[in-house]
Amino acid sequence: MSDWSDGYVTEVGYISRFYQHQLPRLLSFAALSRGVAAPGGGSEKVRVLELGCGQGVSANIIAAANPDLDYTAIDFNPEHISGAQALAVAAGTPNVHFVESSFEDVANDSSWGSFDVITLHGIYSWVSAINREHIVRIAREKLRTGGMLYLSYNTYPGWATVAPIRRMFRDTAGDNPNAPIFDRLDEGFRLFDQLTKLKSRYIEAIPGLAGRIQLLKNEDRKYVAHELLNEDWKIFYFADVVADMARAKLSYVGSANLLDHLDINLSAEQREFLATIRNPIRRESFRDLIVNQAFRRDIFVKGGLPASGPRVQEAWANLRFALSTSAANMPKETEGVQLHGAHRAIHQQVLEKLDSGPRTGGELLKDLEIEAGSAAFRQVMIFLVGQGNCHVVPAEDNEAERIKRTEALNRAILYGAHDLYLLASPVLGGAVTVDGITKLMLLSAREKSKDPVGFIWNVLKSRGQKIVKDGKPLDSEEENLAELRQKVAEIQGGRGRVLAALKVY
Repeated sequence: MSDWSDGYVTEVGYISRFYQHQLPRLLSFAALSRGVAAPGGGSEKVRVLELGCGQGVSANIIAAANPDLDYTAIDFNPEHISGAQALAVAAGTPNVHFVESSFEDVANDSSWGSFDVITLHGIYSWVSAINREHIVRIAREKLRTGGMLYLSYNTYPGWATVAPIRRMFRDTAGDNPNAPIFDRLDEGFRLFDQLTKLKSRYIEAIPGLAGRIQLLKNEDRKYVAHELLNEDWKIFYFADVVADMARAKLSYVGSANLLDHLDINLSAEQREFLATIRNPIRRESFRDLIVNQAFRRDIFVKGGLPASGPRVQEAWANLRFALSTSAANMPKETEGVQLHGAHRAIHQQVLEKLDSGPRTGGELLKDLEIEAGSAAFRQVMIFLVGQGNCHVVPAEDNEAERIKRTEALNRAILYGAHDLYLLASPVLGGAVTVDGITKLMLLSAREKSKDPVGFIWNVLKSRGQKIVKDGKPLDSEEENLAELRQKVAEIQGGRGRVLAALKVY
């Protein structure tokens, strides 16, 4: 392993994914739902620092879809930064800046100035204690007063039972350090399967452990390698992370996972028990025990101000919401829990309104004839946004510039990033997921092809690819074309119309 890696897996790059919890607008909404004012929710200029940006996918999309942000993203892996920079240059995105740098370098350099928002996703549990100290110092010295920090990490108790198996993977990989990394990963899975067949008492004593490892086996191998084979890997108690952030003068606000704000997956008895715990940090720790929390997404602020009364009502009225799917495809329940009574009626009416396009909170409240302070309305919107297909989106102002920026980024992705299945939406101010056929259909539209099916098939042939159906590639050209016709018709009749409404193309 190379000296500069500091024990971090660098033999394969990290996965290319979009992490919507790093959107300043979503984080600001989560803070508002907990009664705290935080930057990023309006059209004001906001300076963002992302620590450990990986392939830079989130940074590129967030910056292109939000021209009002000044977005700086760092990573110590030159391969990551090189690829991220190349995409930003191809798109001509002027407000994103990628820097190859370590946390220590950033902490020691006073020229970086201050930031309104700092985000770290998938970093804190996977770096050394020394690097965590650098992160705390960055938060203390480079997050402005009133600023917001997002931090995600593995937590107790949910990861505790997997720790011995993770150690087995790590030690097994260390026995053969010169073997290809995926071979070392496969050897860990082979040994786990063998332990399972041998009726390991540990594995049998932990319900769901075998299934959890099987889920990891089916995950992206790059992600699993980074999760299981890093030298540094730590599970945290929530209270200990709060204490770490307190050294940077940061206070805990709440979870970036909005559904946690509603406790919809808790029983009435569990909610009543938590209500008896007056200390909010202790209450959150008890909640982790109740839900067997394995991964936390936490928001902290530095001297955040409470938002209450008319200020909150105004903030909610100015929020703008939009769907990234049709109302008919919105799930009626989450984690087995449904809304009931007044909440259910509001939920249905809101979806009907949003199905025809974005609406502000004020517009929705007026149409629903509900008071701006309605707790039921707010809980419904938190529920919808927390599900992931309803979004807090930018105001209509400056949409022309957002269209220009996202159009350029999407062009760069369609023509150059064949393995990236994400595109930017100027309406959402974020990303939408597309499959390979949809990407090629959008590419055919850009090329003004009158025969999208033939266009897609020619591209697939040039790449040596075929349509896969029922787990098997189709043999003949006729079979491939017939399946493509059906898929293109389905996209044009459904997903394509949604993407057009989101101004992805």
